Amino acid sequence: MSARYLQDTAVRYFLEVVRCGSISDAALRLNVAGSAISRQIAGLEGKLNVTLFERRKHGMIPSAAGELLAAWAFRNQLETERVSQEITELQGLRRGDVHIASTAGFVVDLLPQTIVAFRRLYPGIRFHLEIGNAREVSRRLSEGESDIGLTFSQSPENNMHVAYRQKAPLIAIMPPDHPLAKKQKILLSQLSGYPVGMPSRPVLMRNLFDACCSRQGLTIEPVINATSVAAILRFAQLGGGIVISTPLMVSHYLADHQLVSVPLAGYDLDTLNIEVNTLAGRTLPRAASTFMQFLIEALKAEENSA
Repeated sequence: MSARYLQDTAVRYFLEVVRCGSISDAALRLNVAGSAISRQIAGLEGKLNVTLFERRKHGMIPSAAGELLAAWAFRNQLETERVSQEITELQGLRRGDVHIASTAGFVVDLLPQTIVAFRRLYPGIRFHLEIGNAREVSRRLSEGESDIGLTFSQSPENNMHVAYRQKAPLIAIMPPDHPLAKKQKILLSQLSGYPVGMPSRPVLMRNLFDACCSRQGLTIEPVINATSVAAILRFAQLGGGIVISTPLMVSHYLADHQLVSVPLAGYDLDTLNIEVNTLAGRTLPRAASTFMQFLIEALKAEENSA
């Protein structure tokens, strides 16, 4: 295979079809005509003498040769972006972009605090924060859309590099005048008589809580389920009930909004981890790698102060 066949436009169009699963969707993303994409892919297939896609009823999937080309193109794209950004950073961290994918629990408190502190040191760095579930965070890392992933996990994924991991035990959050607020620890069974607010399924923290309740033969139906962490914390602040969370998600929020936390006692309630992840084998741009170390130090400091 001659490298001259792998021209930038053809490979870029090919890679977008791999990501989107169809020429029409790729055309919308790239803002070009679908016929132009078809011609570029046909040209690649002719020059390489291989079929790059299997045409299915509901879209296109890469063939074995297509998967090899996509893996190469993806690595090449990431490396090109990294080198381009490194060149702009030769004078120090004056400019740069950091792309973060995170689950919702970290965007109320931890990430805004850390980003503000980092930008005091490096005001030229820009941040792009995307919020999604754990699967979406992994997808964004895998496809190079984000540099750093911050999520809850119980076991690492195969194609991810775990840069940092720390325990995230479940806690109960409530106003200081709540009947359970003075307890040293709270059993799951003690929650049964009170209104509870929880993140909506399928959040990993919620799944763990439900599984622990099930093992104890308990049924705790939240009176409010929400995809917004801020919404359920506000529910607790207004005296609506108890909210289940983890310490690091809400440490500063607790102090600022007159809420208290009490550890939950029970088997398996401390099996959740916070993970900072990157795509395995990827070298991050300097701005992203510097921020990642800054974030890890912030996580360690929070853990030590707990």
